[in-house]
Amino acid sequence: MRTLHYNPSTLEVDFAKAFHELSPQLENKINKAQVIEIKADHTMDNPQLTFRLKDNEGDMHEIVVQIIQRPDNMVK
Repeated sequence: MRTLHYNPSTLEVDFAKAFHELSPQLENKINKAQVIEIKADHTMDNPQLTFRLKDNEGDMHEIVVQIIQRPDNMVK
């Protein structure tokens, strides 16, 4: 499949949505924090997921995951 549009690409958006759907499984792997909220923006040039986490001591944290597809001619 040749990628014609990268802002965002269909593959980036699909990957971000899949990653979002897997978030309950990710939470099970994070022993020291609980996922409180996930903000997803699939319309950005590089789709982004922002995870708000609460650790065992009650402190809040944010983890940002940004999906970036490299141009097809860069992959070898």
